[in-house]
Amino acid sequence: MNTLKTEYVAEGESAPVIVLFGGNPYRRHEVVSLIESLGQVTVYGTLSEAEGMAKIQALPRVDLVLIGGRYTQEQRQRIRTYVQQHLPNASITEPGVDYPYHNASILADIQQKIMIK
Repeated sequence: MNTLKTEYVAEGESAPVIVLFGGNPYRRHEVVSLIESLGQVTVYGTLSEAEGMAKIQALPRVDLVLIGGRYTQEQRQRIRTYVQQHLPNASITEPGVDYPYHNASILADIQQKIMIK
């Protein structure tokens, strides 16, 4: 039986850290696997606004917050506001809002925002 991925932790403390605000365990698995394919990137997948907020507050560093397609505008605004106020060095990516919701577009935006720093 295959277990759905919830996170991928890269070796080394210098690996960029992504927190994924997801809403579906199967899609979370897909996106975590997609990000894992980049190599030295750590990703933590969550399934709700509350879980995601708890995760970004618990981590010593977050480089990118990915807000999935199931979040309302109100939820997105709360997440954006928190990130801007408390994680000024973190970027935000919003598939389906900032660009088309396709795996290739998600990877390209992640690479642009954290891999080329």
